[in-house]
Amino acid sequence: MFDSLDQSVTTILAKDEGLIDLASTALLIAEYFTHPFDKQSYLNRLDKMAATIRPQITSDQSASDIIDALNFYLFGQVNYAGNADDYYNPDNSFLNRVMDGRKGIPLTLSIIYLEIGWRLRLPLWGIGLPGHFIVGYGAEADPIYIDVFHRGQRLTEDDCFALSNNPVRRREIFKRQFLRPVSKKAMLYRLLLNLKHIYLDQQNWPAALKTINLMMILRPQEIGNLRDRGLIYHRLDRLNDAITDLQRYIFLVPNSPDIDAVREHLSKIETTLLRLN
Repeated sequence: MFDSLDQSVTTILAKDEGLIDLASTALLIAEYFTHPFDKQSYLNRLDKMAATIRPQITSDQSASDIIDALNFYLFGQVNYAGNADDYYNPDNSFLNRVMDGRKGIPLTLSIIYLEIGWRLRLPLWGIGLPGHFIVGYGAEADPIYIDVFHRGQRLTEDDCFALSNNPVRRREIFKRQFLRPVSKKAMLYRLLLNLKHIYLDQQNWPAALKTINLMMILRPQEIGNLRDRGLIYHRLDRLNDAITDLQRYIFLVPNSPDIDAVREHLSKIETTLLRLN
């Protein structure tokens, strides 16, 4: 079962952006890290939520009225909310469990918001601020910023700037880097990155390895994942795999600031392996 699931996740993440279904893939990732469940039932639930709110949204409404209607439904009637009390629980990154418990982190709540809005043909898009995720509505040149984690609160550009845990102080650079639409693949990568940090903090090395393997499919150019995977292989006593990854990391980025530490770590692994042999 899980060999087949592993292949399914790998195949889908390797697809081109236009072939990625965000909700379906997020559910598949949740299944990959937990246990099999009926993914279609959750997609059907998103369809039903969109159908419920559709009569309340008309073409002559203002953008503000449309957002108010969507917010009232999701946060006033269905009662979705940010899970500030248990933010670092991995369940907050699993779309099925967020939909069941109606609590999540900014990214998963935003995915639900986007998926319902897209079913209503609303001009919504994701925005990956440093340390926070929000949704944009309308044209990129003149958007409305929506903080789904805080019940759809409207944000100004100044609010977005203040929310970001980011050293950039020049506003035009901030806008260019962080206030633009992000791709579905970028959202999925961020979802996996959240899980990676949680599993590393929990010292759940098998789960952390699974996240990194998927991240490397989405962004093979992120060489830091190669280093991190090598270090996790070491934790799992997969010494030959650890050596392979760390040697490749050193080869690819010989001038990296951490290269001396990586070389030292690699030397210790090689010494351990020699003793075992």
